Amino acid sequence: MAKPFLKWAGGKRQLISEIEKRLPSNIEEIETYVEPFIGGGALLFHMLENYEFEQVYISDINPELVLCYKQLQTSVKDVIKSLEKLVANFPSITGERSDYFYEVRELWNSNLDIESMSNKQKSERVAQMIFLNKTCFNGLFRLNRSGKFNVPTGRYKNPSFPSSDSLMEVHVALQGVKIHHASYE
Repeated sequence: MAKPFLKWAGGKRQLISEIEKRLPSNIEEIETYVEPFIGGGALLFHMLENYEFEQVYISDINPELVLCYKQLQTSVKDVIKSLEKLVANFPSITGERSDYFYEVRELWNSNLDIESMSNKQKSERVAQMIFLNKTCFNGLFRLNRSGKFNVPTGRYKNPSFPSSDSLMEVHVALQGVKIHHASYE
């Protein structure tokens, strides 16, 4: 079962049972599922596991978030490989973790032009995004006016990085899903 691989503001994980109560009574007959605010994907993964849709569309206005879903859909092994390197190099000594976090953040901020990136660079960027999300303050995603990630390091003793198996589950769940960078409108 696929689960969210990022912490995201506005996450619906705790609301799923309430949302489930409000789904249409004929949900089994609905052929198309559209989620315009994908965020961490808790609701998407719940819906994909519990219902069968002929078409599934997800979107978000955040291009970095959309890139994560697209790369996990198409290039999950490259993302996993890059994330495993980042995690392996993450210092075990708490005092050294902050420096490493800022190195990764600077690397992420060094190229903001997603469109010019190769597929490998996009996978590395997604791995950096996951790493930063799991090690920054409260899992926030915030950019400054220059488009640079500016959230400070968090104080986690044991950050929970997604396993390769959990990312593979996300990959499998996303097969056939149409992913768009778009406003809800």
